[in-house]
Amino acid sequence: MPDNDSPAWPLELPRSGNDPISFAVDHLENTLFREYDVRGTLDPHAPTREEPLNEFVANRLGRSFGTFLDRRDKTDVVIGHDSRSYSEKLATAFTLGLLSTGRNVVFIGLATTPTVYFAQHHLGGFAGVQVTASHNPNGWAGFKLGDESSITLGPEGIIELHEIAESREFATGQGTYTERIIIPEYVAELTERVPRGDRPLKIVVDGGNSISGPVLNQALEAAGYETVPINLELDWTFPNHEPDPESVEARKQIGDAVKEHGADVGLSIDGDGDRLGVTDENGGIVWSDIVLTIFAADSLERHPGGSIVYDVKCSRAVADVVTAKGGVPVMWKTGHSHIKTKARELKAPFSGERSGHFFDAGDYYGFDDAVYTGLRFAQILSKGDKSVAGIVSEMPQYVSTPTMHVHSGDEEKYDVVDTVLKQAAELPGEPNIIDVNGVRAEWEDGWFLVRASSNLPALVIVIEADTDERLRDLYDTVRSLLDPLDAVAKDWENDPFA
Repeated sequence: MPDNDSPAWPLELPRSGNDPISFAVDHLENTLFREYDVRGTLDPHAPTREEPLNEFVANRLGRSFGTFLDRRDKTDVVIGHDSRSYSEKLATAFTLGLLSTGRNVVFIGLATTPTVYFAQHHLGGFAGVQVTASHNPNGWAGFKLGDESSITLGPEGIIELHEIAESREFATGQGTYTERIIIPEYVAELTERVPRGDRPLKIVVDGGNSISGPVLNQALEAAGYETVPINLELDWTFPNHEPDPESVEARKQIGDAVKEHGADVGLSIDGDGDRLGVTDENGGIVWSDIVLTIFAADSLERHPGGSIVYDVKCSRAVADVVTAKGGVPVMWKTGHSHIKTKARELKAPFSGERSGHFFDAGDYYGFDDAVYTGLRFAQILSKGDKSVAGIVSEMPQYVSTPTMHVHSGDEEKYDVVDTVLKQAAELPGEPNIIDVNGVRAEWEDGWFLVRASSNLPALVIVIEADTDERLRDLYDTVRSLLDPLDAVAKDWENDPFA
């Protein structure tokens, strides 16, 4: 049962229909209760080895992470899950694994990833687990793991976890289990930290039919904004679009809604609530690296001279603005774990990625939280008299592609990047090659990036230039490098020239 201090279930937020709360409060079929026993029908689908993630694997991973934490004398863990149909059963199996290693589990149920991060701080230095596939298409699942507050495991931690799972040398013990509702406390703290400015705003919220949407909408309303929610109903089939703010196709719907309702801004959120997308008052996409420049400029006013960490996919506008504002721009590897670790090392007040992950360590906890940054962006807008497009027009102007993806198998994609690295160094104009993460080839009038995706069997491609003509020229150059390779598909997602 929930703690006495928690509100009574069911939650005031929508439920997925596939979570234990839904089954606890919805109709119970009378025919289950027979004369001598309880029995009924179900879909006879057993876990298979063709599915890399199932309940048995999740349990083993729970045992592995519990052992990982035991080595660090960490006993308390908070765990939540997203609203996909299979996430709760994976979370339950993972929890049983944790309990078998002597970990004490606080289960917060249906939640965003940042809610888990918040709970780590709020409950007092807990480890954290979120069962989520984030923005990946339906059918994917995963685990975001952290042994410290505001930090998720990076490559070294994942290698150790893998070694424990392979060895099967698990810690043993008898942990405790508690359920806790955390979202009301989370929303209350956010709205206190980031109050609305004097100017009222109308904001379209695209929830992507995930748990993230209702939480963002609730926080904005609590802060005093007028919202126009779309795709707020929880539906794990994602009938309108994938919950990915980087998808050009997904952003068309919110662009139309912003124009239809005469809204000041549109905010899109991904499936687990750690990535934010911004749409201007004209329905135009504001790419997240440009959003980062707005956040960085705002943060540097309160934290002068600070470092701003950004990933290799970002526009040159980030370094231009950070330098002009007296900050120190630091380009680093893509990936929320990498960025958080580097930001902590440099004590950076603000950091971000082209994908929409933003990290505010100067005025918040330093983890990526799209509800918090949605409130922060609304606050910046409501404190001034400029429109979103007006603010963007004051930034350095470059032309760029969306973040493009092209299929390349997990076994081949890193070899492809190595091939591109060798070929890029021989391109005309002697480009400067940055290989901190993939291949970023830079000329005076533009650059391109090719890197292996950390989440999908795909390559990630971004191109930016001073002019439209140079952008197309660099696009053709990247095509000439990738199209001859059998390990790379020919169709690119978000391709503006297709």
